[in-house]
Amino acid sequence: MSNIHTIESLHGDLIFKEIFGTQKNVRFTEYLLELLKGYEKHSLKGKVTVLNEAFLEKTKLNDKGMTSDVLAKSGDEVIDLEMYTTFEDDDFEKSLTYLARIYGTRLEIGEKYQNQPKVTQYNFCVSSHVPDIDEYETDFLFMNKKTYKIITNKVEGYIYRLDKLGNVVYDDDRKEELRRIMKMMYVKSKEERLEIARGSEILMDLAQVMEEFVNDEDVLKFKSLTRKNEEIARRNGKNARSMEIAKNLLSLNIDIPTIIKSTGLSKKEIQKLQES
Repeated sequence: MSNIHTIESLHGDLIFKEIFGTQKNVRFTEYLLELLKGYEKHSLKGKVTVLNEAFLEKTKLNDKGMTSDVLAKSGDEVIDLEMYTTFEDDDFEKSLTYLARIYGTRLEIGEKYQNQPKVTQYNFCVSSHVPDIDEYETDFLFMNKKTYKIITNKVEGYIYRLDKLGNVVYDDDRKEELRRIMKMMYVKSKEERLEIARGSEILMDLAQVMEEFVNDEDVLKFKSLTRKNEEIARRNGKNARSMEIAKNLLSLNIDIPTIIKSTGLSKKEIQKLQES
């Protein structure tokens, strides 16, 4: 283990999948799902199977590939957990697409459609600018437009805005536990996490596992490599734009020193463009 103390929130992509999408940490997934569903404590113990980054089945070869953050199964129910930094209009359409694909690919050949398992999706996000997603919890169901009656209870979706947690106060112990674990998804400092977790054995364990994971040497190496690749991609993109600008300036017979100042390209790079 490294001694470097990295600050990272639970809403980070890697750590969210590690905590809730690996069978070795399934107790945290069980705990979260019990709280989300309002179940009794330990009622899902040993009853949840999770997959990290589960590939969602295609119905034909050229369908767009989709990979859920965390896909879990408990009894006859399939549960999709998705984490977003910002949840926008396109993300809402994405969540509906994921929900539909999961629901539409759970039957074996010959099975009756009425045997389709229930599919529940929980979307967590740090913020959103979608007008109708302006509260801590928003749900979406299949309903009759005229009667407002729910057509089926086999498909449910929920969106939780973590930035709205400050407006939430509960007098119910279990709901207060849910608020605490949600808050742990949102805060970034180790000290804040420990303050929230204090008094709860499982939340203290969660904070410890988070700390170990974000400071693991392999994880640190992976994140460093990812940052380097992102920087290379950013530079390549910037360089390509500079090349395009340089070409346009050359076509206008602008002198090389001026082009160097305008684009940041070297004299050699610009001369190569002249020769091409």
